[in-house]
Amino acid sequence: MNEVEQLKDEIEKLKAKNYELVGEKRKAKADGEAATAELEQAQKERDEAKAELQRVTVELPRQNMLEEIAMPNMAETLLREITHHYDIGEGDALVSRETGDPLQLEIPNKATGQNDLVPVKLDQDGIRRIAESKLIPSIRAMIKGSGATGGGATGAGTSASTTQTGGQSESAPARRFGLN
Repeated sequence: MNEVEQLKDEIEKLKAKNYELVGEKRKAKADGEAATAELEQAQKERDEAKAELQRVTVELPRQNMLEEIAMPNMAETLLREITHHYDIGEGDALVSRETGDPLQLEIPNKATGQNDLVPVKLDQDGIRRIAESKLIPSIRAMIKGSGATGGGATGAGTSASTTQTGGQSESAPARRFGLN
């Protein structure tokens, strides 16, 4: 029976070791879950920080620039129209959606008297160059002009309120409604 007691004693030791290992496994699993939760929280905070950095360093300055060049309430429409035709690449360079090549326009070089190919960026000069070159004809009406009022532009001294006859001849009697 001595052998049976030794086996029982051995079984009890194995059970105790098994409980110890199961406890360690549960603790390791809980620690792993806690670490995963911490990692997910850290990634969420990182993503939020990256989004805020993007907003502060790229989107707000871009929005301010667009509001400066665009007619009132047209900044978003102007950006949508430009990004409909071109992607915005690194350094705000405009990139052709069809070819993937950077947009380049010929600009006169006063020093050489020839035209230079210049990359176009999403900035005030780039937007004006696109409008002047008529690459996107619709944006010409969306950007502020020089402020000149000549050539029949509104604000040149005429307005709709100066018309008084309303299209009636002066000999026609005035229309009256109601009781006289």
